[in-house]
Amino acid sequence: MAKKPRDNNDKVIQGKELDKYIKAELSAMVREGLEKSPIQPSTLHARLKAKGIVNGGVSTLTSRKRMIDEYKLRQHNNHMDGKREMTPEELAMLAKGRTGAAYISKADRLDVDLKDLQAMYERNILAVADIIEYVDNATPMNVEDMLAEDLIRELGERKRNGK
Repeated sequence: MAKKPRDNNDKVIQGKELDKYIKAELSAMVREGLEKSPIQPSTLHARLKAKGIVNGGVSTLTSRKRMIDEYKLRQHNNHMDGKREMTPEELAMLAKGRTGAAYISKADRLDVDLKDLQAMYERNILAVADIIEYVDNATPMNVEDMLAEDLIRELGERKRNGK
């Protein structure tokens, strides 16, 4: 919004016009990111007040709680940047202002997922070892010698590509 919201002599901004300014500020906070500009009613109010958009207290934003929560969730989802999304329960915690609890819940859930994947990895390693042992015993081929060159090359390529 290019024009100055108001001078001291102008009327107070309210209603849909105020909503536009609030949405513009919330969008800016989403772009700036969670680390620089976490969306909270108090931080939004401070920014709006510094720009001369509001004069009253934080209670000015009370009726716009749903709007603020919507942008807050958007900011948190942007922060995850392709990582696993939050569950509906975790999103509800965010909406209620329980940000720490939401992230602790997500971390606990991802920790369980990691342990499950590690157990699956171990089972797969054992299965591959069993297959190699079976082929070694059933054929004159030496599987380790046959795979070693390809595996070493593949691991080297992954290291070079940062995988």
